[in-house]
Amino acid sequence: MSNTNNTESNEIPGLEGRSLFPDVSASMATPLPVATATSVGFSSERLARLDAAMQAEIDAGHYAAISVMVARHGKLVKFQRSGLQVLGSKEPLREDAIFRIASMTKPIIAVAMLLLYEEGKWQLDDPVTKFIPEFADLKVMKNDDLIPLDRPMTLRHVMASSAGFAFGPAVGSTNIKVDELYAAAGLWSGTADDMIAKLAKLPLESQPGTEFRYGLQQEVWGAIIRRIAGEDLDTFLERRIFIPLGMKDTGFGVPESQRERIAPRYTLDENLNLKLAADQSAFPTLVGNAPGVKPKYLLSIAGLYSTAQDYMRFAQMLSNGGQLDGVRILSPSSVKLMISNLLPAGVSMHFDQPFTGIGYGMGVGLVLDPAHADFNGGAIGKGSFYWGGVHGTWFWVDPVNDMIVVGMVQQESAGNAMTGRPYPVADIRGISRSIIYGALVDPAL
Repeated sequence: MSNTNNTESNEIPGLEGRSLFPDVSASMATPLPVATATSVGFSSERLARLDAAMQAEIDAGHYAAISVMVARHGKLVKFQRSGLQVLGSKEPLREDAIFRIASMTKPIIAVAMLLLYEEGKWQLDDPVTKFIPEFADLKVMKNDDLIPLDRPMTLRHVMASSAGFAFGPAVGSTNIKVDELYAAAGLWSGTADDMIAKLAKLPLESQPGTEFRYGLQQEVWGAIIRRIAGEDLDTFLERRIFIPLGMKDTGFGVPESQRERIAPRYTLDENLNLKLAADQSAFPTLVGNAPGVKPKYLLSIAGLYSTAQDYMRFAQMLSNGGQLDGVRILSPSSVKLMISNLLPAGVSMHFDQPFTGIGYGMGVGLVLDPAHADFNGGAIGKGSFYWGGVHGTWFWVDPVNDMIVVGMVQQESAGNAMTGRPYPVADIRGISRSIIYGALVDPAL
């Protein structure tokens, strides 16, 4: 072993047990080749601030456990873990902990859609009714009246989350009455086909292509994937994405023998004390499902479990233009389409308020102007793409600096900060961004 770029072993002969790569645990199953922080432009001392900052949030009682991975130039340089696998125990957060990734499911479903796009199965300007004829009679509710669509709803609208579907009162509502109808419809109580049938009977809150609305669009993607591919969503994802990428711990359920690896989800009470969340399912709409049990309804917007390692491999595939370890999932042009701003002119991404400096691609937010980007900007490269989950998981890929960060937390509503919605304790995603970029002292390396 002649230099630190050798990834065959993490030990130096004669110094067994001591890691050659001090920024990464030697015992973990590394998702990427490993490198020292300094070899890819980081200051090890500055990057170590991440450990102290995350531990400070644990010590303050703000979070139960936090995991952060950092990669640059396709090499893993940091795998930081703080806190306990289960509060009240003595077991540290496991290296192989499994997390409910909630809305970080969306970029994976986007890749699944693009797999079919590359086969010529759909086009951006195809009407949605080509694949979901149940939507032929959709109407828009305006001032309590139901009015016809003024243009066909297309795949372009659906892929850009601007098709006009509502979701619920908590996520950027523009028509409370429509949101109430959606909330009362029991969309998640049956099968995926049942949901489409119910959705077809509900009004849109806006005309297609006129308003960004976060929420249900990816459920339409899931229905289209099932109908084009002729197989269940979990089977398609496993066959076309998870197995090829070696994402062995990602899926809509967790084998019973592995469920002890699932990190519990916590919540903050009125006194900001951590307690176990009442709902331990993959996502709140699936209340009643025990942790790890595959539900009857496979939720395209938020249903997957995964690990930091698996999601790092998925993110690195995107960063590499669609391939990893000699396995090609997508073409570079398809990845470029996925991370392009698809929002119609004059339409801004928003949750409780419109965002500045941010665009939206296929399941990912885009940093168009880092200096002015609301809640997601600062010291980050222009063109970075990102997303997170409501339970606090997050990731971003920075093409300018060839960097990927994946963070995992399991805490009710801890992902709010990414969307500008209030959360009562520190935004660890933002803290991690400041520290990681502050540690990149030689970006030319």
